[in-house]
Amino acid sequence: MAPPLPSLQGLDSSGRVIYAGTMSKILYPSLRLGYVVVPEQLVDSMAKIRSAMDQHSPAIDQATLARFITEGFFLSHVKRMRKLYSQRRDFFIEQFNKLLGDRFIPQIPEAGLHLVAWLRREADFARVARVCAEIGINPSSLSSLCIQAKLKPAFVFGFAAWTPAQIRESLLKLASALKAKRKIYAAGGQSLYTSRRG
Repeated sequence: MAPPLPSLQGLDSSGRVIYAGTMSKILYPSLRLGYVVVPEQLVDSMAKIRSAMDQHSPAIDQATLARFITEGFFLSHVKRMRKLYSQRRDFFIEQFNKLLGDRFIPQIPEAGLHLVAWLRREADFARVARVCAEIGINPSSLSSLCIQAKLKPAFVFGFAAWTPAQIRESLLKLASALKAKRKIYAAGGQSLYTSRRG
């Protein structure tokens, strides 16, 4: 398991970066607590802004979270989740290469919770997107995450929220659906694109 990547704020030596986050992403969604790490000269200003917004978050939630952190439970939780996500990442990559390696070239991430999969045949993008929608698998298109960059067709798959069994089931479902579609169009002697226009 690779060491975690440092945040931009952790690399900042000039006090120019504000680092914001939320515990709802790390612990559970209904914990409505966030945090901001700011340069010392901005602490008073940020406290005033916070006070003007909604006074404060529930005191009992803050006190419980503070104890959770100071007694070491938060760090243990993060370490446990990093190990879990690393295992899911490795399993996803293994199964993805096994089941879909003939259609995609995965870009193996050193960290993070997603994988970019480049299509071996760029012309297959529309067909793969259609099949995914039909079977209820929803990877994002890489281009939807860009503003101006012109990228080759690719999909972004997430794996952190799924168990190994769910990962294998979904990838097998996608591989089977793509294989079935290819047989249908091969039997008809047409590609998806020509048959759609005809």
